[in-house]
Parts: sequence; C-alpha cells; structure tokens
Amino acid sequence: MTRTAVSSSRVHPVFGHYSSAIMKNNTLYLAGFGPFDVHQQLVGEDIVEQTHQTMRNIRNLLEDNGFGMQDIVRSTVYLSAIEHWGPFNEVYGQYFEAPYPARTVVACELNGFLVEVECTAVKD
Repeated sequence: MTRTAVSSSRVHPVFGHYSSAIMKNNTLYLAGFGPFDVHQQLVGEDIVEQTHQTMRNIRNLLEDNGFGMQDIVRSTVYLSAIEHWGPFNEVYGQYFEAPYPARTVVACELNGFLVEVECTAVKD
C-alpha cells in the first residue's frame, strides 16, 4: 500500500515542507503537534493550557481520519524545560486510559512554545 498524507480542517495547517500525518497500511504517523489553533496562533501562556491545545490537535486529527486516542501506541514529547514535566504529565494523562502509549520525554529548546508531541497510531 502506498503512503498517503492526511490532515484535518480542525488542526493548524503545516508550517513547512512536511505532512501533518502520513497513513501507511493501518498505521498513522503524526508529525509533531504544538499548541496552535487553525490560524497558526499560539494558544495558552502556560504548560497546562498549551498541553491541552496540543492534545486536542492530536485528537482532532486522529478522529477526522478514523482513529482515536486509544489507537496511539507511541509518543515523543518535547518540553521547553524539564520542570514542565509534572504539569504536562497531569494533562497528558487525561487524554488516555491504560494501557498508556509508550512515551519518551525530551527537554529541548522550542521556538516560542512550551510543548510539542509527535505520535504513532495503529488501527487493528
């Protein structure tokens, strides 16, 4: 099966030369999503608000392409400061039920926002 780019009208458009997500067979590979609205405006001033917006963006893209949060098997999280881990983790946990996806958290410099999440979802 060929790979196909997918998107959502409820999620900010792509900022550069990449796809929001790629579907290959029964797997959806999502690019990194941050706390931006459909107008590419940053949403939220703290890690809690920005994490909620980021997770809503991911959920919207999944739902608009026949997936759900329960289909996420792996995520990579980028935080602007490791001190954000606790509040981020509290919000992140609200979007999943056990068994939770495998996850890696990395502290790194982000371009003006506090959190970015990429993930992979698989349909049975």
